[in-house]
Amino acid sequence: MKLTYFILGLLALVISDASEHQAEDGSSPRNCQDIRENGFVEVGHYVVYNTVNNTEEAIMIYCDEKDGMLQLMDKEDRTAGRSAARNCKELQDQGISNDGVNIIYPFPDHPETPLLVLCDQTTQGGGWTVILRRDDSYDALTDFNRTFEEYAAGFGDVNYDFYIGNEVIHALTDSSLNELLIPIDDTGTVGSGYAHYQYFHVAARYEWNLPPYKMGIGLYEGTIGDGLQWHSGMGFSTTDQDNDENDDDNCAADWGGGGWYRDCATVCLTCPYGTYFFSWWSKDSYWELSKAQMMVRPSSST
Repeated sequence: MKLTYFILGLLALVISDASEHQAEDGSSPRNCQDIRENGFVEVGHYVVYNTVNNTEEAIMIYCDEKDGMLQLMDKEDRTAGRSAARNCKELQDQGISNDGVNIIYPFPDHPETPLLVLCDQTTQGGGWTVILRRDDSYDALTDFNRTFEEYAAGFGDVNYDFYIGNEVIHALTDSSLNELLIPIDDTGTVGSGYAHYQYFHVAARYEWNLPPYKMGIGLYEGTIGDGLQWHSGMGFSTTDQDNDENDDDNCAADWGGGGWYRDCATVCLTCPYGTYFFSWWSKDSYWELSKAQMMVRPSSST
């Protein structure tokens, strides 16, 4: 069974054992950071509260020793009376027009399994499911120097910076043609820009004769140059699993983030904050980054 499905199954088994943890002032926690600030430091499952469809709802979340994980579910009702949208575009089609946290059901083989995600319903027509967010302005920054299994399952907090997980990205991009939008901010005076690809796909972890989570991308347009095309066709590499084409080094270990490295990278959106590795480079430009997102939606969107 794939890792994400296995973890989500475990959540269903332990849901009855979780308990609420309020702060001393009576306020309700919204994420793993709030849980820790309230004095609860054990690894485990906690009830937190997030606004979903303009309603404050109880959500089950697993907090690890680092930053928490993204596999979440409703405390009482797995569907909460909503249609089982597979992505944020389907939520938009149902009338959800505000940016923010919402619940989708992205796994075709497990349509009953929910996932809390961040939706962008305004940028370039909306309908975007955010799969990565980096922002160096947060007080508590997520560590992206992670293992292959962590990148498979996802990590971080949808209220802050996070990686949604390769299992989820595969589920989102495998059943239909999808496009990718990458808005970025530079650390200096260059400002902001974006890259848009009309085609984006991530293959399964185990697929015959392919490297794990092989990425395909194409048909660029934007303002920052086509930096990611060079990575197309590569499997996913991390500090503990080297799938790049560099014969001498592990690019992920050298650069400090996971990604579809070739030899090594023109783009690293998961590299450490404050380093020149966290950057976007193309033949036309170089951006040293402070903020970046990756967002996907079905390519039929306009």
